[in-house]
Amino acid sequence: MIKFTGYEVIDYLYGYITKNYNGAVLLEEKSLDLKDFLQSEFKKSNKNCSIVSITRVLSYYDKIFGDLSEQEIFDQIFTIAQSYGFDETIGTLPSKIDDIMKDYFRYYGIKVKAKGRYFSNFYNPVKSEIDAGRPLLMNIAFGEYHNHTVTISGYKIFRYKGMNIKFIEVFDGWRKNKSYIDYNIFSHSLLSTGLCSYNTLAILKN
Repeated sequence: MIKFTGYEVIDYLYGYITKNYNGAVLLEEKSLDLKDFLQSEFKKSNKNCSIVSITRVLSYYDKIFGDLSEQEIFDQIFTIAQSYGFDETIGTLPSKIDDIMKDYFRYYGIKVKAKGRYFSNFYNPVKSEIDAGRPLLMNIAFGEYHNHTVTISGYKIFRYKGMNIKFIEVFDGWRKNKSYIDYNIFSHSLLSTGLCSYNTLAILKN
């Protein structure tokens, strides 16, 4: 029996399913192709998780920023983040992530809709954004990802004993491989209420 008191970061999803939901059937999945660079690969590596996650999302749109390396994108985001109070001791305030993304695109004259979302859920914005082909950011205030921002790249939904078991696929900046969060466990945690936020980004047509 899984205790609904927290969550764990899952490295091997199918081993986790065999242990906890043996016999579950995959209903639906989608995964976006994001770059797997690590936080430690950048020149400024202290408390840079949000900046790296933003860089990962922007790198996904490489047709727009094709001539820029990940380090160049990171450096620009780093400068903007400093104007919003970024500090290498405390990092980036989650409430400023959408402002940082807006400023970045404003510099290039590109219209976007960037929005911080609070008290949201798996279907909106996670599944709806991934289905639309848009990666998003997730900031978590507790557990292994305490005060950490990850990039959501996909999801999987399984059917098990009449229930939909939902998993969020993430790049956490610490591992090259994708990791997963059991959303059913995460959302039922007594600690999760109000301690998780999402940031979405949509590029608008001129």
